[in-house]
Amino acid sequence: MNKSYESKSAIIILYGSSEYKTLDKKLNGQLDTMCSANSIDSKDTLEVEMTYPSKVNTQAICVIKTDKGATSDNDWRNVGGKYYNKYKEQVEHVYFDDEMPKEVYDGAMLAKYSFSKYKTKDTPTYATIHVDDVDTIETLHESVYFSRDLVSEPGNVLYPAEYAKRINDTLSPLGVNVKIYHQAQLEEMGLSLLLSVGQGSARDSYVVVMEHMNGKNGDSPIALVGKGVTFDTGGISLKPGRNMGDMKYDMGGSAAVVGAMHAIANHKLKQNVIGIVGLVENMPDGTAIKPGDVVTSLSGLTVENLNTDAEGRLVLADILTYVQNEYSPRCIVDLATLTGAIVQTLGHEMAGLFTNSTMWGDVITDAGKEGGEGFFRMPMGENWNKMTDSKIADMQNIGGPYGGSSTAAEFLYRFVDQKTPWAHLDIAGMAWNRENKDTCPVGAVGFGVATLYNLVNSDFPSEMPIDGPMKY
Repeated sequence: MNKSYESKSAIIILYGSSEYKTLDKKLNGQLDTMCSANSIDSKDTLEVEMTYPSKVNTQAICVIKTDKGATSDNDWRNVGGKYYNKYKEQVEHVYFDDEMPKEVYDGAMLAKYSFSKYKTKDTPTYATIHVDDVDTIETLHESVYFSRDLVSEPGNVLYPAEYAKRINDTLSPLGVNVKIYHQAQLEEMGLSLLLSVGQGSARDSYVVVMEHMNGKNGDSPIALVGKGVTFDTGGISLKPGRNMGDMKYDMGGSAAVVGAMHAIANHKLKQNVIGIVGLVENMPDGTAIKPGDVVTSLSGLTVENLNTDAEGRLVLADILTYVQNEYSPRCIVDLATLTGAIVQTLGHEMAGLFTNSTMWGDVITDAGKEGGEGFFRMPMGENWNKMTDSKIADMQNIGGPYGGSSTAAEFLYRFVDQKTPWAHLDIAGMAWNRENKDTCPVGAVGFGVATLYNLVNSDFPSEMPIDGPMKY
């Protein structure tokens, strides 16, 4: 830690660390006296604060004692976020003890994020964070921030064409080969399901493919697939007006993929990775798809659209087919703010995970834990699959009134080569915060970026058995 502190600063130190001992010596044992008086040794966790200490040029010293053996990485992130939030508007600098786990700094940086570009006054200014010996954590924050920025942008600013441009402008300089397919090309290619979602909009639809081929020559890539509905009115099946403004975050799955590709390229990971996102705007209009319309997918399967607000699965279905046809990936994970049903089931605590491979699901869950992102495996099965059978087409885009997240996953599974490890992550409850949390203010979370990065950066098995979806 920097031993010369700014006067308008707060110091967050670990009880018993070398910096603690140094500061205690400067203060003639006052830290030890204060900690003993507060019985710091008798509790697992404790915060003790000394304000305006003599002989140390700082505003506050906060001593943190934590039981390392019982503390998870995410707990450490919350420590960093909590104490940064406590001081960020009171001081100009916050110093973190170098002996704290890097996750503390991680949490502080996540907490520092603010999206205020459209404020013309009262723009928040937060304290600078100081810590030594940080390597990969800071650059991952850049990726999370990028994802949050994308999700935070209003729909009139970030529409499909602009989104595609930002992806190219940001990722191409990092060495990612970005391919942008515009409306006319998609029509020729046959991505009719995806195009049907956007046909009521005055704005064209796009698909963006991001190639990071930095692994062994000839190795099949990992495919990361994201739903990018830049604004979702529900189409003809119009959503209620209340909270519709939040529907700018319906591209949170794509933002996770884009943010992860940013982190993967920034760190030059030795893997072959394909990121693909479908970018559309779902609007009601005289040209919009109607309930009851039948559309032929890229796979050749026909879909009866019974609810135009169940549009994300149509976008994903076509790009899942495309990435399999073009790249033959060794494993696939798709992310989407797909269903309100998953929010009813899991709230805003965890995302739903659906998979055809227990091992692949475990790999993703472990990658999420490392990044402080939680997943709960959800069931699928023939009964949910039958709910998406159509009387006039191969399938319909909704099931019955119940089990909506499972029927949506079963719909997607019809477009997946069942010999390929696949997972669907329904992040509808996790992409957007409605209240401040330790590591994220109200607004976009950037959920999924850390999971996907850790996943690609992990040494998971090259062969993963397909044991089928978890059943009840």
